[in-house]
Amino acid sequence: MLQSLRPGEMPAHLQATDAGEASFGDPRTRRLHLTVLALGLLWLLFWYRDTFMAMVGIWDRSDTFAHGFVIAPISAWLVWRRRHFIDHVPIAPSLLGICGGLVAGAAWLLGELASVDAVSQFAFVGMLVGFIWAVMGTAVVRTYAFPIGFLFFMVPIGEFLFPTMMQWTADFIIWAVRASGVPVYAEGFLLVIPSGRWQVVEGCSGVRYLMASIVVGSLYAYLNYRSMQKRLLFVAASIVMPVLANWLRAYGIVMLGHLTDNRLAAGADHLIYGWVFFGIIIMALFWIGSRWQEDEEQAPVVPAGSAVSQGARAGGLGWLAAAVVAVGLWVPVLGYLDRQVEQGPVRFAALDGQGAWQRAQMDELPPWSPSYDGMRDTHRSAWRAGSVPVGVYVGYYRDQGPGRELINSENRVLISKDPVWRMTAAGPVQVQLGDRMQAWRELEMASANARMVVRHAYWIGGRWTTSDHLAKVYLALSRLRGEGDDSAVVMLHAPHAEGGRASAIAALDDFAREMGGPLQAMLDRTANP
Repeated sequence: MLQSLRPGEMPAHLQATDAGEASFGDPRTRRLHLTVLALGLLWLLFWYRDTFMAMVGIWDRSDTFAHGFVIAPISAWLVWRRRHFIDHVPIAPSLLGICGGLVAGAAWLLGELASVDAVSQFAFVGMLVGFIWAVMGTAVVRTYAFPIGFLFFMVPIGEFLFPTMMQWTADFIIWAVRASGVPVYAEGFLLVIPSGRWQVVEGCSGVRYLMASIVVGSLYAYLNYRSMQKRLLFVAASIVMPVLANWLRAYGIVMLGHLTDNRLAAGADHLIYGWVFFGIIIMALFWIGSRWQEDEEQAPVVPAGSAVSQGARAGGLGWLAAAVVAVGLWVPVLGYLDRQVEQGPVRFAALDGQGAWQRAQMDELPPWSPSYDGMRDTHRSAWRAGSVPVGVYVGYYRDQGPGRELINSENRVLISKDPVWRMTAAGPVQVQLGDRMQAWRELEMASANARMVVRHAYWIGGRWTTSDHLAKVYLALSRLRGEGDDSAVVMLHAPHAEGGRASAIAALDDFAREMGGPLQAMLDRTANP
């Protein structure tokens, strides 16, 4: 479709919509914006270096997110290969970009207050994007939308998928192996077949393949297609294919081990088979996708433009300064809120016995410790009012930060690769804690010599919850009010006795009912001596 233009008029899609006057041809203005952009990005990396280095630390220790190291270089290369496009779009400070930077900064502050690294890191990248948008303008961001948006793949997010995808993988293995005529006994993530035992762990979930496939698939779709529909379809295929491929991989490994009497695929070599299989699937996906490959977009013809006047440039400097302030004011705000509460060592208040419940020896309980780190102090005690002892574990957190927060992906009641214990069941349970009913979580686990029931919940500034997300909300609200970030994970555990599981449940119910009041009082006095 042809558009009729008056002499000197530019096409509508190239007209400036941002604050200030657009510039195509003034090299001084262009250099000014690029200089502010480069210096501002370096300043942001320094100002928010703790958040950035936390991301780098995850890239370094986790194979699932090791691709984070190459995201920024790839993004820079994508911009460079389209470097000629910037000569044909207007550059002007953007009020929308400044607003975006403010929203991202507020999200970063909330993430820091709630000690949610994923939110802080995602918001940090959002501030980088908002700053680019604010300095260069909407037209530039639209032209380089994918290279700029590609930066969000730096954020190591996706570990929340582990439990769900592990369960999907286990369910598929059970169905497929039984369909192959092999009997399977399943207990949690432990699968027993006639030739041996298999356990679905985090490496079997397929999250690692999924993350890699989404990154590579998105890049492939951008480089090979111009149609948004084709790009979205290919990315969708990049999400579905690794999940299905991982199920087939896991099933194949189990059957290969079964048919070879565990001579193959029983050790670390099954990881090698998994990556080889994943590579074949990705190459097949690329081969299929290449059948609809489109020609690369070419840079438009340079339109006639005018230089920006000194007055417009002076106004632009004000907008650039506003962009810098929008993304830079949040660290001082966080420092101010942190100074409102004095932090110090944790001194547990006494937990007094009540009713028939009296102190017992810790060696009356099976040896076990939850996989929690970063706490300021821990309380462990054993109690008895009958034949079944009950253990109390409290991990207390204060002055939380990266590696020292209550809720993160590393803190769990039981890890999947625990050398002694394995999970056999898990679910919600209602607990009468003192005179109130509370929602807790219950987990059953077994070792070679014992079985045990563990009930657990979070205590955040006097509020109880089992939700990670709600706990983070409580934590952020507490810090915004200047009440500090005192939090704890509380666990009650009891072994099976002669009465089996029922005896452990009865002991836990009675302990929570009788000792719930003293337990809450201990936590309150610990937070406010």
